[in-house]
Amino acid sequence: MSDSRAESTTTIMATLAIPPNALRITAPPPDTISQRNVEAMTGIPPRVFLEVVRAPGFPLPVTRLGKLRIVNRAAFVAWVEQGAFRAAPPPPPIADAAGELEGESAGEILEAVGLTETSRRAAGRARSPRP
Repeated sequence: MSDSRAESTTTIMATLAIPPNALRITAPPPDTISQRNVEAMTGIPPRVFLEVVRAPGFPLPVTRLGKLRIVNRAAFVAWVEQGAFRAAPPPPPIADAAGELEGESAGEILEAVGLTETSRRAAGRARSPRP
């Protein structure tokens, strides 16, 4: 007697309802950073990023594409992690030719040169009364 077994396959189709908030799709981080995505990637505000990238001593290559300033993300993050944004001591006050420090009021400066300050409104156009 021959032992023959009949193999059968069955396909079942089912639809699963997955709520949208149950899915989490994560895209890989971009290879470059610009002022458009720097805050999301590093937490650095775009204005600060632009000031740093435009500074004369910035060590990384910067690609200009219109108004965008583009930097390699890995290199920029490594540069930041090395302590690029450590608090620098404030610059010393600048002294003028007479040796006086910056920050004096306008009245003190005028008195030093022999003038006086007067309050005067800016002259504007004469207006005719409205009917």
